[in-house]
Amino acid sequence: MRKTLTAFSIALALASGQAMADQATADKMVAAGVVTAEQAQAIAAATTDEALAEAVAALVAAASPEQAKAIVAAAIQAAPQAATTIASAAVATARDAETAAAIGKAAVDAAQGQAAKEAVASAATAAAASFAVSVGVSPDGKGVASIAGVSTDSAQGGSPGGTTTTTTGGIPSGTGGGGGSSTPASQN
Repeated sequence: MRKTLTAFSIALALASGQAMADQATADKMVAAGVVTAEQAQAIAAATTDEALAEAVAALVAAASPEQAKAIVAAAIQAAPQAATTIASAAVATARDAETAAAIGKAAVDAAQGQAAKEAVASAATAAAASFAVSVGVSPDGKGVASIAGVSTDSAQGGSPGGTTTTTTGGIPSGTGGGGGSSTPASQN
């Protein structure tokens, strides 16, 4: 199915005469090892930020959650001008709340600069609304997410030494939480 989607995307771009858009982004993603040369062709065929986001989202939809995070991070680092569009499209393809939160956090981590991180967090939260996922930026610039009041942290797998951040996105939890603030809860 991935090959069919890639072939269709390339054929459509070639037929419209616009198959030259973002070879640099595709090359960076191949160099990062997150896409194959074949998959990169669909990315290179993108002529707008929206088309790039759609190509990345198609790859994310077919990837494992770990691969999805790497693909999104590499795409945002390679095409920072499209960070919010990529984050929104990629998070929208998530199969579950945990994947949406992980992709959103990876997108925030990959964004460059505080303003970009905030914009990406907002776009990811909007795209993950169906999962009740809220994505934000911690004071140290890392991505954080909460799933209907369940806290996640910005460290891979909650490893020792990471910061646990309690984030509520205005969605009341079963214990009456809510609000819309992000505060460091503990330092492991």
